[in-house]
Amino acid sequence: MKLSTSLVDLDNVTSKVDISEFSPEEIDNMANLILTTGGIVKPIILKRTGIESCEIVTGDFEYHSTVKASEIDPEHSGMIRGFIITEEQEENIRKQQEILRGLDTPIAESPEVPIDVQESQIDLTKMFNNLRSSLTKELNSQLDQKLQPITTKLDRLNTSSPTNSQPQINNIAEEKLENIESKIDQLLPKKLPEIEDILNNQLEVIRQKITNLSKQEALSLLAKTQTALSRQIKAIDRESNQLQRVNLLTVETEAEIKQALKRVFNSTAGGTEAWKAIKYWRKPGKNLTWENLENSAKKGHQDKIQRFSDGIYKKLKEIGDIPD
Repeated sequence: MKLSTSLVDLDNVTSKVDISEFSPEEIDNMANLILTTGGIVKPIILKRTGIESCEIVTGDFEYHSTVKASEIDPEHSGMIRGFIITEEQEENIRKQQEILRGLDTPIAESPEVPIDVQESQIDLTKMFNNLRSSLTKELNSQLDQKLQPITTKLDRLNTSSPTNSQPQINNIAEEKLENIESKIDQLLPKKLPEIEDILNNQLEVIRQKITNLSKQEALSLLAKTQTALSRQIKAIDRESNQLQRVNLLTVETEAEIKQALKRVFNSTAGGTEAWKAIKYWRKPGKNLTWENLENSAKKGHQDKIQRFSDGIYKKLKEIGDIPD
């Protein structure tokens, strides 16, 4: 029997490997590449479990990435290309893959690869610098988040106030703004120098420890420190993304929704439908909640918004916030 690929509906495919087994960053990167190229270059291998249903033999990562691609862009085909094999073929297919996997694995010239401690120190310094940069970005983001509502109110005040009372209102508003900015300045700018001092002190402590350690112990310490720093940087990135979420109760334009989608998903797909759903639930007598938005994505529901899908709803949850 000859092997040939088929396009299979994602809804008919099941995977025994949970998506949590893979890196979210790698899944997202692969999903965006799938959207760019139009599909996967390496067909997955499936075996039938029913008339239309299939189970993955190999290719769980490709499957989860394709599902993610469909969530990012609901207009994606929702199909995946794969080989559908019989039970008789499964064992030989696995053997073939093991041979190919072995050929893909590079053979090391030596069991031990020397690592320069000095180079590792340089890498560690870069990690500290990246962390400092991330902290700077986060603090600036906090400041922008706190000042944005104030400047927006000032802009509205400038355009809506009568001409004869404009100077007085502006003076009052500017005084309040300066007072608030002063309080924020007292809080935020002090943090960054303190953080820099902490990072520099930690780096110096590590350097001193390295001088008293063997090469292997030094490399082990550097590796652990780099891992810890990587976790901190990722945590800061998550916090930064949280700070940049759009308040769905006050967002004023469709463009703001699309801008947030572009920032997180590198695509504005679904922005128009998301904006329609937001406006619908902000009407008098309606209540904008995540539960109601989810209902608007369900087929047959009385509050279904046209073309507002579950994928768009999930994207909206990633970029938006509905304060209590």
